[in-house]
Amino acid sequence: MASKAHQLILGVIARRMRINGFEIVFFDGKSAMVSTTKLPIPPAIKKHRPDIIGINVSSKGICIGEAKTDLDLFSKRTKRQFTDYGNLFSKSNNLCSLIIGIPESSEGKLKELLKELDLLYKENISYIWIPDEFLNSEEDEV
Repeated sequence: MASKAHQLILGVIARRMRINGFEIVFFDGKSAMVSTTKLPIPPAIKKHRPDIIGINVSSKGICIGEAKTDLDLFSKRTKRQFTDYGNLFSKSNNLCSLIIGIPESSEGKLKELLKELDLLYKENISYIWIPDEFLNSEEDEV
C-alpha cells in the first residue's frame, strides 16, 4: 500500500497533467483524488506499471507520471522506469511526456540520477517537488 506522501505527490502530478492539457485516464491510487469516477489502474509499459497516465486527445500526446519518495529514488526499478518512460514514443511517433514528483529535499538526488541516466536535459521530462513539511512520515499508510 502506498504511503500518504506518495499519494499526495501523485495528486500534485495529476494537477500538473491537467494544467498541461492532459486528461487523467489511469491512476494507481485513490481515484477520488483526481476524478469523480473510479479510474482503472495503469497498464504495464515496458514491464513497469506507471503511477498515472494522461492523454491529450487533440495532440494525441501521452503523459506518464511517477511519484517517488527519497527511499526509492535510486532503486534499480526506478532507474529502469525513468529510462523506459523518458524514451517512450506514442503511436503517433511523439515522445511521451514524463512528470516526476519528489519531496523537495530529494531534488539534488533526482538531478544526479537523471544526469547519470542521460535524461537531465530531455525536453519531455519535467519534475515537481513538494515541500517536505507537506508530506507525512513514510511510515503512514493510506
